[in-house]
Amino acid sequence: MGLMAGNGVVLKVASNVVHVGEFIDECIRAGDLPDGLFAHVNVPGATAGPAFLAAGIDKLFFTGSVPVGKQLMAEAAKTLTPVCLELGGNDPMVVLSDANIERAVNCACWAGYQNAGQSCGGVERIYVDEKIYDVFLAELAKKTRALRHGPETFKFEVDIGAITTKGQLQTITTQVEEALKKGATIVAQSQPVGDLSKGYFYPATVLAGCTPDMLIVKDETFGPVLPVIPFKTEDEAVAMANNINLALTSSVFSNSGSHARKVAARLQSGVVTINDHLYSHGMAESPWGGWKESGIGRTHGYLGLKEMANVKNINEDFLPSWMAPRNLFWHPFSKSTYEMISASIGLLAPRSVGDFFSSLCTVSKHASFMFTKWKVEEEDKKTA
Repeated sequence: MGLMAGNGVVLKVASNVVHVGEFIDECIRAGDLPDGLFAHVNVPGATAGPAFLAAGIDKLFFTGSVPVGKQLMAEAAKTLTPVCLELGGNDPMVVLSDANIERAVNCACWAGYQNAGQSCGGVERIYVDEKIYDVFLAELAKKTRALRHGPETFKFEVDIGAITTKGQLQTITTQVEEALKKGATIVAQSQPVGDLSKGYFYPATVLAGCTPDMLIVKDETFGPVLPVIPFKTEDEAVAMANNINLALTSSVFSNSGSHARKVAARLQSGVVTINDHLYSHGMAESPWGGWKESGIGRTHGYLGLKEMANVKNINEDFLPSWMAPRNLFWHPFSKSTYEMISASIGLLAPRSVGDFFSSLCTVSKHASFMFTKWKVEEEDKKTA
């Protein structure tokens, strides 16, 4: 999108996916763009942002963690370089009592477990009306047990693949263990297949008995873990969903569109989907971005394109300069100037029909001021 808006672009991807950056580089170079318009650089993340800013870039777009995003924003503030930040999410799914439970459960599996739960726009917390909580939980557990996690065999035997890094696997493990120590229980997990030593794997996991103080609820997990929490009233559901520092996406499930939209309007997030989740990131025409510590600015869509450009207002008078040497309200000031300005106000916002025509006559009377030169008679210089 940066290139589409007419910019030069310097791309730096995460250090553990350098080959992805190289592939993007190959795709863009295949378009025969002018040399130097796009560059893919491979430098340590800790030095990339400061180096870009020191080089005098016009704008910084960053996708990553909240702490690093804050550091880059603070560094950019030194030169007032604008930034656009996408810093992750801890996204709630709200299931109302009139929801289609089958669809809600299926969507929870998809949006919670796809890519092994490693999507900033995926479901991280599920709030279910207590009237349907037991049924929802039982269905989600049954379908989670039917899923398979393990290394890809290219024989369609795996539903959930690997966690990207050992550090991320440790984060997921730590959050789940902390929740269990505080009273949460594992309701269901997916089945292992293949040799799990060939990567970092974590089973799709359903948790019950979770509370707001647990890391698995209040922090972004970025793994295939779904805490399911009941609520008594919609006010309670909205309050719990919004009581997080991240606000990227959320979803509402209901068989009533009007009901869902009323709840959606109260959720604090950059994207709210109804009876679905996660897919909007793939809609190039739809703006993407969040509130709170999920980031600043938008990518994708018209708003994303505007982020890639500076606003410039170019204005010109409708009368050619040779015809009107000056405007009605320019110097020198006189009684005529005052009368013209007062009448202009009456012309633009008349209190009555009579006031309009009276103002029109006054403006017309003095309009010749615009079409005359400002003649200044210099006083004779006195000599000592």
